[in-house]
Amino acid sequence: MKIIKKLLFYILATLIALQFLIPLLWMVLSSFKIDEVIYRDIGSIYAILPRFSDLSLKSYTELLGFYNIFKNVGNSLIYASLTVVFGLTINSLAGYALARFVFPFKDWILIFIIALMIVPIEATILPLFLVVNEMGLINTVPGYLLPFVVNVMNIFLFRQHFLSFPGELIESGKIDGLSEIGCFFRIVIPSSLNMYITVGILTFLASWNDFLWPVMALSNADLMPIQVALNAIFSDTYNIYTSHIMAALTIVTIPIVILYIIFQKYIVEGSMQSGIK
Repeated sequence: MKIIKKLLFYILATLIALQFLIPLLWMVLSSFKIDEVIYRDIGSIYAILPRFSDLSLKSYTELLGFYNIFKNVGNSLIYASLTVVFGLTINSLAGYALARFVFPFKDWILIFIIALMIVPIEATILPLFLVVNEMGLINTVPGYLLPFVVNVMNIFLFRQHFLSFPGELIESGKIDGLSEIGCFFRIVIPSSLNMYITVGILTFLASWNDFLWPVMALSNADLMPIQVALNAIFSDTYNIYTSHIMAALTIVTIPIVILYIIFQKYIVEGSMQSGIK
């Protein structure tokens, strides 16, 4: 009976995995084909199985000849990295304060943060745009980054993590002469590395895939992240090449896949520690 249950589990897990892997495989293989071959194979098994005689780098050479998308990929990497660095610092300090200190209206602040977690971004995006525009920061990097450095979900995750952090470690640090902020940076952060990596990856992915705010905040082509640049590049309805789109999407996907491969162990461990699994 146990064997049957385990077999059914693996079959179900494999089917779920294939549901996500097949579109990814089709995208990558299509990026190495010309449009005629893509549409010829789209109804057959060769859409996801390679026929090496049909594969070439033509779509990549044409795409990179037309558009300098690596510049936009670089913009996205810079924006996502800055959001991670500033976001982890600010959100973890806020979560640490909510978990370790006693101060007036602490419970009300926590309730307010939890309430903000259920407000969709679409409900706040227009007021956010008006505020940033009033500050004169539209079409600037600070104006793009500033609204999303503070993240209520990340503050809540850090608070939950720091609630179970052993206070004895902090007390021993104070006995050795460290200040409160010194204990945080020299004891708490190194001991919570898995949590920081997990939240950092989630923040990086959110920034990398974000489209709505960048398309409102940045209209300068030199400052556009890759998601907005792709929309601008492929908005021409008369000259759309499917192979170029697949090549661009494959290039965009590569940094995310590399990130996941490097940090997958920390993602699972951090998820278990934070209780989000």
